[in-house]
This record gives sequence, structure tokens and C-alpha cells, in this order.
Amino acid sequence: MNVVIKILAVIFTLFLVTACASPTVKEEVSAEFSAEGLHKVSFSGFDEAYVLPDANLPSYRAVNIMPLQSANATFTSTIVSNTKRQDWQMTDEREANMAKAWAAAMDRAFSTYSKDSAGEAVLKITAEITRVIPGRSSGTTSTGAGKPAMASADTVDIEAEFRLYEQGSDNLLAVIRDSRTISILLWTQAEGAEMGNLFNSWAGSLHHRISGN
Repeated sequence: MNVVIKILAVIFTLFLVTACASPTVKEEVSAEFSAEGLHKVSFSGFDEAYVLPDANLPSYRAVNIMPLQSANATFTSTIVSNTKRQDWQMTDEREANMAKAWAAAMDRAFSTYSKDSAGEAVLKITAEITRVIPGRSSGTTSTGAGKPAMASADTVDIEAEFRLYEQGSDNLLAVIRDSRTISILLWTQAEGAEMGNLFNSWAGSLHHRISGN
């Protein structure tokens, strides 16, 4: 029992250290974004983050929040237990609902910022849903020989990419990639209109890293 307690204590300590660690910018330029001069960031709070070392994101007090893009999102499955094939397609209604929910979330998160679509000293923020992964948490179940597997979990992983630009020059300042797990019902019901909590979480995290607060 004492050994178990010690192991749990070590795990908890490591969790606290990671959670409280400040973002650290690597010295070397990222191979993927070498042309833009971006460096990888550790402990960003996101799955991946890359930034221009002298971006000085907290200095921006105006933002241009671009509409959420999702038309090109890829799906790892189109057959999921107790769902319809349409649930795993990016319909016009789902795109519109998610774009509306994202705009509302970002407007709340950046409520103290000026909104400017034409100025130069403005941080332009783009967002794109890149992949939807149903049923990854509990694997898949076979539907029989010669038939595709069916996802069986009640969760969905949503992957997204966010990019930050200096609007005046259109220089790329940062790239952020992240994934979050949500209930399958939030995805399949209401054609994407129930994504507010997920988007609020992402918007809040972006604001935290951009503002430094």
C-alpha cells in the first residue's frame, strides 16, 4: 500500500509541475515552419505550439477574428454505432452553426480587445477544424468479414489548428494545434450547435496565451 501511495504521490507531483510550468520556446527553428522562423513551444497548454520568438503577442490590443473554417475537415469513420452517416459529414448547417458558436466564444474571450478588420497593428486569428475522430477512446468493433469496422465509443475527438498573423504584414506569428474530447451527443445532435463549451475552452486558452494573463 505504501508503495502505491508513493507512486501516486510522484504522479501527482509530476502533474502539478507540468500544469504549472511556463511556456518555453525552443532555441532551434522548427523544421516544419523554418521558412516562417517559428520555434516550437513546450508547456503551451496545447498539443502543439509554434511561435516567432519576437512576436510579442501581449502587445496587441486589437484583433481580427476570422470565421471558423471546417469544410475541409477529415473524418476517420463514417459508420458509428447508433448514428447516421450524415452525422459524419460536414453539412452546410453544421458549418454555419459551428462558425456562429466559435464567433460568440471568441467575442466573449476577447471582449476587452478592439475589433479591427483593416488596421495594421492588429492580430489576425484564424481557426480551422481539421479532423473529427469518433470512437477512438474505446477502439472499434468488427461488423463482420468484408465489412468496415464500426466505432463504438461515446466520445469524439475534435482536432483544430489556430494561426496568428500580424495583419499589416500578414506575417505568421504562431501556429497552435490542439485536440479535445467531447461527448458524441454534442457532435451528432443539433448539427453542431452544441459546441459552445468546447469553443469557449479553446477561446479562453487562446486569450490566456495571447494576453499573457
